[in-house]
Amino acid sequence: MSAYKTIQCSFRDKNILLDCLKEIGYQPVVYKEKTKLTGYRGDARDQCAEIIVPRSQISPMSNDLGFAYDEEKNEYIMLCSEYDSYEGLEDKVKQSYAVTAIKVALSKNKFSIKTETKEQNKTITITAGKII
Repeated sequence: MSAYKTIQCSFRDKNILLDCLKEIGYQPVVYKEKTKLTGYRGDARDQCAEIIVPRSQISPMSNDLGFAYDEEKNEYIMLCSEYDSYEGLEDKVKQSYAVTAIKVALSKNKFSIKTETKEQNKTITITAGKII
């Protein structure tokens, strides 16, 4: 059984979080109430979340990926299994969220993205411009 761990990262904007998960290729399920996550064996886990990426969308050996809203901190907490974290899922989601948040901020400030390059070392470079 792969244990879940809480990932420290500020996922404050629900729409950006959902968009970043879709950008990676997932179809997250949003629940009105916290729902138990499912382990790789199909077992219900103690951890609960309002936003869940079902394990079937990740890999056959994965657990559900969850995002639980913390009202006190006003942010979503990522619940990722140790296995999936080791496989790079944690970093993939963090990077996608950061890139999506940057794109939203650029758009709100009337910048247009000129180029976006992804390097082999997983570095992403965004070049943006604005006509004044």
